[in-house]
Amino acid sequence: MAWKLLYRKKVCALAMGIMTLLCLAAEAGGKEDHSHGRFVHVVATGETLDRIARQYLPLTESLTTSDLTEQIKKLNHLKGSLIHPKQQLIVPLVRSTPLKAKTIAKQRDFLAKGIYVNRYSMACQKITRLADTLLANGGNTVILDGKDMSGKLSYTSKVPLARSIGASNCAAVSDPAKLFHYLHQKGLHIGVRLVLFYDPLLARKRPEFALRSSVNGAPVMDNGKIAWVDPARVEVQDYCIEIAKEVAAMGVDEIQFDYIRFPTVALGEGDARDDEPGKISRDEIITRFLARAYRELQPYKVLLSIDVFGITAWDRVEDVAMTGQNIAALAAHCDVISPMIYPSHFYNRFHGLANPGDAPFLLVSKTCARFAALLKGSRVTVRPWIQAFPFGTKKFNGEYVVQQLLALKESKSRGWLLWSAGNAYDVAWEGLAQWHEMESNAGRQFTYMFSR
Repeated sequence: MAWKLLYRKKVCALAMGIMTLLCLAAEAGGKEDHSHGRFVHVVATGETLDRIARQYLPLTESLTTSDLTEQIKKLNHLKGSLIHPKQQLIVPLVRSTPLKAKTIAKQRDFLAKGIYVNRYSMACQKITRLADTLLANGGNTVILDGKDMSGKLSYTSKVPLARSIGASNCAAVSDPAKLFHYLHQKGLHIGVRLVLFYDPLLARKRPEFALRSSVNGAPVMDNGKIAWVDPARVEVQDYCIEIAKEVAAMGVDEIQFDYIRFPTVALGEGDARDDEPGKISRDEIITRFLARAYRELQPYKVLLSIDVFGITAWDRVEDVAMTGQNIAALAAHCDVISPMIYPSHFYNRFHGLANPGDAPFLLVSKTCARFAALLKGSRVTVRPWIQAFPFGTKKFNGEYVVQQLLALKESKSRGWLLWSAGNAYDVAWEGLAQWHEMESNAGRQFTYMFSR
């Protein structure tokens, strides 16, 4: 009797799975094709192949919409993308419910070795090539764009303010949960970068949230355009935290805050926050916001990291006053601090260097030492961003990357992140291959010494 009951349960479970698949397909405009054992979508007026692929993507093995579009074209012998109403299209559905990613909780000192991936690379097959090459070179982490410097989101959001300003219109990634699941299956740690207070879209659509001068009330300009929102506005803070929680709930492992600062506008030059009595300082505003965000993200079990200027470690009062990034204070309200230690971004004659961009080891080494001293006694992990782009130097090659990695290894920082805005990592791969070979040789020498 027991085996009969077990058999019936399995049959029922299988039937329920099939029924769920049928319902999901029907909702997208499909029907079962009994003659072929596949699903057929009946094209509605105004539908495109791209739209159809986006509807069915969660139920297929395809990672991107473009992949599924090509599969549909191949299955239906379509030479182009032209389709017409009432046309029947075979769609390769393989599962009954959409994939879901699950956060893999890490300790704050997790040894992350990764790269930045922008929203365009996330949306195409480039993400698979980047992931595979990173893994082959000893990496284990990807920092994906969730919200970039345009103010646009990489995914379709349910946050009311995001929807009202069109932040996720034409989202690059149709099925982020599937992407996160895929990357987890490869063994990668997934961080999502959110650009916070530099938000041209929000500042333009909701001008009342724009950062304004305390002198004349005009919006603070950045390269001739309105781009900054006011970090002190509760509505702006709410928006940032709601987006962070929405992404955290998708099963990522880390939320990374970028542009968690004020613009570098000098005090007394149209500054929105100055040193008049009774006014809250910039660093207090940023620190209080981070403390709130850290509390509200605790239930999601994600790491919270922040990007900060490398220059802030040099403890210049004017830098803290302008940016609001008080490193020692911020360290109490996050798990990881990622200083952007790009040698090319230090100004000429910095501490006597004619061209800091040509001194990668020295700049990274000295800046890491300063962060270590500044954060002595703190539990926060320092995981720097290093340069993987040719700006500011004529010496950018694999050795340039190796020099930065060598400086990090000799420091008290832990892990590294490579930054290339356009995700052009060919030189970085060359450097990582050299670095991997160096570490392997060092390991073999160590083993030889202690095996004699």
